[in-house]
Amino acid sequence: MKPVLDRMGAVRQREAGFSLIELMVAMVLGLLVAGAALAILQSNQTTYRSNEGLNRIQENARIAFELMSRDIRAAGGTACSNFSVVEGGSAEANSFRDAPVAGSATELEVMSGDDTAYRVLASTSTSVSLDPDELDAADEAFDVDDILLLCNARKTHLVRADSVAGMTVGFAALPDNYNPSEDEFAPPAAVVLSRMRDVHWFVAANPRGGSSLFVSRSDGPAEEVAEGIQDLAFEYLESGANAYTDAPGNWVDVVAVRVTMTLTGQDVEGRALTRQSSNVVSLRGRTL
Repeated sequence: MKPVLDRMGAVRQREAGFSLIELMVAMVLGLLVAGAALAILQSNQTTYRSNEGLNRIQENARIAFELMSRDIRAAGGTACSNFSVVEGGSAEANSFRDAPVAGSATELEVMSGDDTAYRVLASTSTSVSLDPDELDAADEAFDVDDILLLCNARKTHLVRADSVAGMTVGFAALPDNYNPSEDEFAPPAAVVLSRMRDVHWFVAANPRGGSSLFVSRSDGPAEEVAEGIQDLAFEYLESGANAYTDAPGNWVDVVAVRVTMTLTGQDVEGRALTRQSSNVVSLRGRTL
C-alpha cells in the first residue's frame, strides 16, 4: 500500500475498518455469548428460587414438628408423680384420664398440665393458698373459670376456679371433702396447682389465600404457626401393636403418634414445590 501525503507533506496510512462481513460475524458471536450468559443467569435464578422454597419448607416443617412434639410428649403429664391418680367424674377429668391425646386423622387435641406449677402452702376441700415467694398474688397466674390441676403425690383433681383473691384460689368442693394437704399418704409439701393445658392442632385457610398450620390453646383464638401446610395427618401406635392406626381402640394405650405433613413452597417454573414429611413422637410414660 502506497503511503498518502497530507497537506504538510507528512505521510499517513490509509484509514481502514471492519468490513460488513466481519461486523456481522462479531455481532453473531456477541449474541451467542450474551445468550449463554442469560441462560446461565436464568438457570441460577431458578435454582435459587427452588433452594429458597425448599429451605422455607424445611424450616416450616422443623418448627411445626418441634412445637407439636412438645405438646404430644407432655400428654397426660402433670407436675406431680405419675402415680398420682386422676379423680372425679367431670368431663375434664374423664378426658384427661382416659384420652389425654385425642383427635381425628387430620386434627389433634392434647391435654396436659402446664409446665409451670405453684406450691400450695395450705388447702381445704374448696380452696388453696399459694406460696408468696413464687407469686405476689394468685391472679398473676390464674383467672376465674380456669380449669386447674390440683395434685399431690397420690391424687390429681381437675377443678374450675370460681374465685381468685389475694393468694387464695377457690373452687367447688372436692369429692368426699378431700383435703390434699391432709392426706396421710402424701406429703403436704408435694401439693401443687397448675393450669390445665388443652391444645388443638389443625390446618385451615390463612388470610393470604393459602393454608397454614394453626394451634388453639385452652379454647383461645387460633394462632398461625407455619405457612404452606396443605395437609396434616395423624396415626397412632398402641402398646403391643405392630402398626399405626387412624383411630386407636383405647387412647390410654397410645405410645406414639406419627405426624405427616404435606407442605408447599413458591412456584418454580410454573410448578408448585411440594414435599411430604413425617415425624414420630413417643408419648411420655404415664408411670415412673
